[in-house]
Amino acid sequence: MAEAILAQDDRTAARGKQLSVGVMVLNYNTWDIALRAMKAAVDLSYPTVTEFVLFDDGSPTPPPHNIDPRIKVVLGGVNRGFAKALVAAFAEMKSDIVVVFDSDAYPLVPFAEEVRRRFEEDERLGQIGFQALDEKGVPTESYWKEPTQWSVILGQGLYARLPHEPINASNLCAMAGCMALRMTTYAQVGGIDPNFDMLDLDLDYSMRVRRSGWKVIPDPSLTVFHVGGGTPQLTRKRILRWYKCRWYLLRKHGLIKSPGLARALILARLHVEKLLLQIFGRFRYKNPEVYADKVIGRQDLIDYCRDNYR
Repeated sequence: MAEAILAQDDRTAARGKQLSVGVMVLNYNTWDIALRAMKAAVDLSYPTVTEFVLFDDGSPTPPPHNIDPRIKVVLGGVNRGFAKALVAAFAEMKSDIVVVFDSDAYPLVPFAEEVRRRFEEDERLGQIGFQALDEKGVPTESYWKEPTQWSVILGQGLYARLPHEPINASNLCAMAGCMALRMTTYAQVGGIDPNFDMLDLDLDYSMRVRRSGWKVIPDPSLTVFHVGGGTPQLTRKRILRWYKCRWYLLRKHGLIKSPGLARALILARLHVEKLLLQIFGRFRYKNPEVYADKVIGRQDLIDYCRDNYR
């Protein structure tokens, strides 16, 4: 597949033709909002964009009738999970540039001509991050700075309170749910890593793009509605997923300098957090279900990190 994509892009450049732009939305049992995202994309980009792919990751409910014929619905058959479904969805795309929207996101402005222009003017541009807005038009999290080992050693809460280097061209990572990427770049860097689930795969992809000599840039003019929370889950499960994915990400990119020491520091912090929860947690969390979720969650993290952090 990678060779075919590279050859296709070379042929397009040789002919001097415009880069083609496609739109992809991933769906799992959210047909209403996924089709909302697709409708907005079609309304704002057709006929500049002629490839609209809605990839369904094995939803238990069938697609509705009377879907716009310009939208190609691909039924994946089985539920792979987010990362593996993205890999399968990208394999369906024929365009030189692919714009990706989460099912709970949709574009607010025409985007296709600007995306095409940016990629055609800079042959080393590999990825563009769009700007997400909430229902009040306020910018929401759309870009991240490349994380360090301290993100997992200190934990999400404490790490977020520390002063950080601002996001810039050397550390920018774009959110997978509202981005555009060059398929030549995608092929060269090896695509989406299917070993992730829902978290940190976008950090990993942007990091590999930059490390391969391609550019990752933000474009605040390309706005998208996106609040998040499309896949609700218990807090303790979400946090456990974060610990799994973050350690894998940091180890993959060689950012854990001393794994044994990092593991010991993480376990020590988690034990202290669990002890503090058991002593003071009932006073802070009046809801017994929330309190139980916090305590069980800390023990789950301790067990996972002790058994799997190497």
